[in-house]
Amino acid sequence: MSLVSYRWKNMWRSLPGLRFHFRPATTPFRIHLEDFTIHSSFVSQLLFHRDAAAAVHDFHLLFDGPTPNPQYPCGVDREFLEECVLYAINHGLQSLRLHWPTYRKLRLPPAFLTCNTLRELEIRDLFCPVKLPGRLSLPNLKTLHLHTLFLVFDDHHHRMDPFSGLPQLEKLTLINLSCDGLVIIKAPKLRVLEIQDYYLKVKEISAPLLTSFRYESDIAWECAKVNFPMLEQVYLDIHDTCYHHHDNNFVMMLHQFGHATTVSFTVDTLQILQCKFGSFEQTPTPFPNMKCLRVMKGCYTNCTVFQGVINYLTRTLNCKVEFSPSLFVSEYVTDEDMYNYLNS
Repeated sequence: MSLVSYRWKNMWRSLPGLRFHFRPATTPFRIHLEDFTIHSSFVSQLLFHRDAAAAVHDFHLLFDGPTPNPQYPCGVDREFLEECVLYAINHGLQSLRLHWPTYRKLRLPPAFLTCNTLRELEIRDLFCPVKLPGRLSLPNLKTLHLHTLFLVFDDHHHRMDPFSGLPQLEKLTLINLSCDGLVIIKAPKLRVLEIQDYYLKVKEISAPLLTSFRYESDIAWECAKVNFPMLEQVYLDIHDTCYHHHDNNFVMMLHQFGHATTVSFTVDTLQILQCKFGSFEQTPTPFPNMKCLRVMKGCYTNCTVFQGVINYLTRTLNCKVEFSPSLFVSEYVTDEDMYNYLNS
């Protein structure tokens, strides 16, 4: 038994997967800078004593506790995060996940921009922007997940076309992301696109192999030019109850996803159609290829679906319609229903 223990004693020094999870037991108002300092010091010491020749395939640095109070400086210094990223890149990094609050703008090191081994990148920075000193050129990146306040580029051209240097990108998730000015997304191998809390000003999206699109926001999708010829699945959740005042782009948005065969709506999304139903009920359905329509409960309490809207979406189609168990289908929208919706 002692021989086995001796052989395993230093195995941690060469493990290729480094995944650190900080789970403080304190409440959001009691997390202090010292809490992060202790954990960041532990990570630094582990990297220092690790076998310098061992590869790092996965480097995950995750904060899993309650969200710190943004009114107080709380988190780690950005130099710590930048040193961790640089260490992992220099050891053959394949998967990088960062979700660790920092109280200063995170600036990724120049070596990160051209990492040939990186396949998965996830950045969740709750409070500060992420700054890139140049163009992203990650030739083998397949999955990109960005959940940050702002993505900042030193160069104006890179800001307009931030993902052009990712030729193998297959899945892109953007949450709460903002960029300065119009953005173009061209991804020849992209298959899955997810956008939540829409802040980007997108001029064009070209994804000829895209099969799945998920969109969650309080405003309609606005993009002048899209190219989704292979689109199969669409999920739409537009959940602002005041949106009926700004629905000029809504039907146009639906027609941009017309290739989809499986379409999922929340009731909140359908409320926009129900509010203005009479103005477009004689127009062709925006989904001529649809085989399945799924309707599910949204963020708000309204569970009534107008049958006329369902008929409009499925007109002349041999289409299966699936409803969540909690929903009620009505032949017409009462004045009380509409009043409650418009004033909720």
